[in-house]
Amino acid sequence: MAQTTPNHTQTVSGWAALDSSGKVVPYTFKRRENGVNDVTIEIMYCGICHTDLHFAKNDWGISMYPVVPGHEITGIITKVGSNVNKFKLGDRVGVGCLAASCLECDFCKSSHENYCDQIQLTYNGIFWDGSITYG
Repeated sequence: MAQTTPNHTQTVSGWAALDSSGKVVPYTFKRRENGVNDVTIEIMYCGICHTDLHFAKNDWGISMYPVVPGHEITGIITKVGSNVNKFKLGDRVGVGCLAASCLECDFCKSSHENYCDQIQLTYNGIFWDGSITYG
C-alpha cells in the first residue's frame, strides 16, 4: 500500500479504492503544503472516466493503492502561492490528468507537456518528493 511522505501536513478528504474490488470509500489523507508556485482548489466537481475505473480495479496491473481516482476536476481557487500571477482567489479552474511537468524541456516549451520525461500525473503517480499523487 502506498504511503504519503511524513512531511505532509495538510489533511484532505477524497474517495479511494483500497483494493482491486474498485469500490470507492471515503478516505482521508495528507498532502504537502502548497509551494510558492501552487494554488489550492476547492473541488466542486470531479468526473470519472473509464481510465479511472481501470486504475481503481487494477486492470492494467500498475495501480498503487489506495487510488483516489478522478482527473477531470473543476473548482474554485482558495489559496495562491506567492509566485503565481495568472490566477487569483475565487477563479474557477479545471485540472486534467497532469499535475505538473518540468516546463523547461522542448516538449514543455512547445505546449506538449504530456510528452515531458518529468510528467506528474494527477493520481497514481510518484511526485518529485517521492510521495504518491492522490488527485
